[in-house]
Amino acid sequence: MTDSQSDYVCTLSPELIAKAEKELNEKAQWRSRDIQALREMVLKQRDLKIRTDDAFLLRFLRAKKFDYERAFQLIMTHYKMKIENKEIFTNLRPSAVKHVLDDGVTGVLASRDKEGRRVVIFRPGKWDVARYGLDDIFRTNFLTLSKLIEEEETQVNGIVMVIDLKDLSWSHAKNVSPFYAKRISSLLQDAFPARFKGLHYLHEPVFFDYVFAIVKQFLKEKTVSRLHFHGDKPEGLKEFVGEAILPKEYGGPLPPFSNKDWAEKLLACDEQFDQEAKYGLMDATAKASKSSKADAMECLVGSYRKLDV
Repeated sequence: MTDSQSDYVCTLSPELIAKAEKELNEKAQWRSRDIQALREMVLKQRDLKIRTDDAFLLRFLRAKKFDYERAFQLIMTHYKMKIENKEIFTNLRPSAVKHVLDDGVTGVLASRDKEGRRVVIFRPGKWDVARYGLDDIFRTNFLTLSKLIEEEETQVNGIVMVIDLKDLSWSHAKNVSPFYAKRISSLLQDAFPARFKGLHYLHEPVFFDYVFAIVKQFLKEKTVSRLHFHGDKPEGLKEFVGEAILPKEYGGPLPPFSNKDWAEKLLACDEQFDQEAKYGLMDATAKASKSSKADAMECLVGSYRKLDV
């Protein structure tokens, strides 16, 4: 469970190192100590069997601005979600959702936006409801986000999601139950180690208010503040992500969007996700060890975070 703990080499540029320090409380000279503090918390949790290498733990620390306790709780929530939704996370590998990728439902723009963020394109109107269910959509999006968050630059800069509702019909929308809305909201807000910097809706249909009313009840104020509704004016995206990276249907100069390149990249990762499936929380009712917070505090003795020493 050590997984090459000492092999980590920071790939961030000097600019991103400075950004990580300013926005995420990440100090290069303390990074190893911070990772070790979180690792010790994980190792004391007997029901938790996960990777403990530096690179893996870092994504959780960055997601919670190097607050050990919050990072540890995020890890616990992440793996509780998996064990509580076994029907979704069993056989979670890209080839199992190839049909979703082939339909072009989920993809990623080739280039980062003007803020260095990854841009996910989600087009639920391309979902063939007669062939597969909503769980396969969730699985595809989870796999996509999991692959993206491996990138250190993405851990620091974050992710933007574009939800293009073109061709979304009532046959699609009626599948969005409060249960599913709560599940996807929990993933984005509470159970995934990523910085979601914006969710942009395009081509909202006339019944969108009904669907959004179901979803909104599970959204936190911070998430709601990052929602943007563009209607039939997708060129509004340019203000947020820049024009140069956008395909022409979204107001940019590039050819129409295709998820083919992203699908090929993801489909090559079956073995990686099979390995990930070996890890997890053994008991969904497990609670964080009482000593975890004290352990984290011990690591801070003599080097209080707010002091620049």
